[in-house]
Amino acid sequence: MTSLYSLLGFAKRAGKLLSGITNCLLALRKGKAHLVLIAVDAGVSKRKVIGACSSLKVPWLEFGSKETFWKHLGSPSCYWAILSRELAKSFLEKYQQSYKNNERG
Repeated sequence: MTSLYSLLGFAKRAGKLLSGITNCLLALRKGKAHLVLIAVDAGVSKRKVIGACSSLKVPWLEFGSKETFWKHLGSPSCYWAILSRELAKSFLEKYQQSYKNNERG
């Protein structure tokens, strides 16, 4: 899991990661978001973000919590948008690999 947060930290430093519901929705509407991450402890507003992702065919994941985002990225935001296609693809691959490894054992 740490490598996933490292990748997000890299994206943040590169200016390819937005946080906050307003920024994520704006990036979705402008076609700039390639992956949206929603904290598992996000409130009822997540339905709005999930709806926007679904209608615009942008993948989304429930991942992390406000506390872990604060610890690793310095912001307790519940909503994150990755703006780079390559970084989004890399994140999804690492996420799936991590999930498979956790399933095995």
